[in-house]
Amino acid sequence: MRVLIVGASVSGLACAETILRLSSFDVSVVDKKLRVGENVRCAGGVSLHMLQKVGIIIPRRAITTRIRKIRIFAPNSHPIRHNGYWESKSGEDYGYILNREVFEEYMAKRVEALGGEFFLNYKVTTKKNFGQYDFIVGADGYRSVIADFLRVPMLPTCDVHLGVQRTLKEASYPQDTIEIFFGKKIAPKGYAWVFPNGDDQVKVGLGVPLPEAIKLQKLLDVFVKKRGFTNLKGTTIVPKLIPTGRFPNTGVHPVEGRHFLLVGDALPSTDPVTGGGIVQGIASGKAAGRAIAEGKPERYDYYIGWLKRQNTWRYRLKEVLYSFSDQDLNDLIQVMQGFKPKTMSVGKELRRAVVYLLLQKPRLLSKFFKLLR
Repeated sequence: MRVLIVGASVSGLACAETILRLSSFDVSVVDKKLRVGENVRCAGGVSLHMLQKVGIIIPRRAITTRIRKIRIFAPNSHPIRHNGYWESKSGEDYGYILNREVFEEYMAKRVEALGGEFFLNYKVTTKKNFGQYDFIVGADGYRSVIADFLRVPMLPTCDVHLGVQRTLKEASYPQDTIEIFFGKKIAPKGYAWVFPNGDDQVKVGLGVPLPEAIKLQKLLDVFVKKRGFTNLKGTTIVPKLIPTGRFPNTGVHPVEGRHFLLVGDALPSTDPVTGGGIVQGIASGKAAGRAIAEGKPERYDYYIGWLKRQNTWRYRLKEVLYSFSDQDLNDLIQVMQGFKPKTMSVGKELRRAVVYLLLQKPRLLSKFFKLLR
């Protein structure tokens, strides 16, 4: 059996390694990039709980910094004087900020060591490329060539965020802390972030749905100044489309006697609330790889079922948060001052936080109806 994987990002590499470990299939990975890890557009945050759940070990050299403190700011907060925010801190790691370039190079070497072949600077354009393969995996991101070939419907524009990010020098920023900012004037129907990046650097960015993205660069520049960062000579990363829509009914598409499977952002598997896609992409890649290696591609949907259930709930939560006014968000952050996480699981703590919030602010029950039904 021969497998073609289009896209050498984390989801495609995870799929390739899984197939090679579990079968004797021939695996080819193609990518239009000149090298693996080139032009990565990512904040790099990953949850330690999710890494452990999916069974991913991150090499130390790929960890830029470890996160032990999370701050979430209300719209009426003052980010320089540091008031109006909820903070959660731990003596253990919540997660990491990854160097994606190093991590993808590490994954690619593992694939090569198992006998996988790479064809870089290679652009897949027509179905003539598919003729010699039994399985084709689309791991080439949102607006995937493979998804387009399969005529998979695109997400509504409200379910696609556009993110932009700058890397700035800021020696005073704590390297164990991430900050999240909400508010319609900051990032309408989205959020802004500050992530440490090691070497006295920070990643400062924001994401909003496509209908709100007309003044995205201006929103980012205003936020950078509001947060108090003065070194504005940082690199502006090319904007990235982030799918935050509903999990699809299936990721498997039989066509003309062969099977096509979509993974990562091409599926999409991204967390609808946070936009995080690293661990989710790896999880989908591993699930697809397992199904292919067993010769039962239809099992892919079953193996990825847990992620579908998680993302379905997160999508409902996204809809609820989008319905909040700035005053609702201010009230939420104020109420959350009394909430103390008990576990390192983001999913469990989100559920506990919702229950806690409704007990404190029953008037918000109607807005949470979609989430609770």
